[in-house]
Amino acid sequence: MSQNVYICPYCQSENIQSYNIAYAGGVSSVNGVTTGVGIGMNGRVGVGIGNTVGTQQTALSMMAEPPKKKSTTGLFIKGTLGIYFGLGIVFLVSGLSKSNWSLVIYIVAYAILVYNIHRRTVWNREVYPELRRDWEHTYICLRCGNKFRLEY
Repeated sequence: MSQNVYICPYCQSENIQSYNIAYAGGVSSVNGVTTGVGIGMNGRVGVGIGNTVGTQQTALSMMAEPPKKKSTTGLFIKGTLGIYFGLGIVFLVSGLSKSNWSLVIYIVAYAILVYNIHRRTVWNREVYPELRRDWEHTYICLRCGNKFRLEY
């Protein structure tokens, strides 16, 4: 007789769920229309219509959220805009814009930006796959709340 591996190691309950199912099952779209009618103190009638659009997520789903890759494109765009506008304003106010130092500072800022993009790329390639694998094998006990890893 084989032993069931799909049980909580803490409370021995079979009422467990994988993180990917807990996450997917707890996210839903919301789309609703609300109307209202009211009468004011002066006897006039008012009508209002409201529209609600969004996403609803359960607490269990938030807890079981998968790891995310780190954005390199977003960092590049925000970093480039920050360097141009932020340093540009500082240089104009301080008078450094006509100095050779402004070019050196721009180059150093871009070097730091490229280094951070490289770090994110390496993290996405080396660390993220391991975190994703762990997440795919993580289960939660719906009886006691214990989270644990199962290998098939």
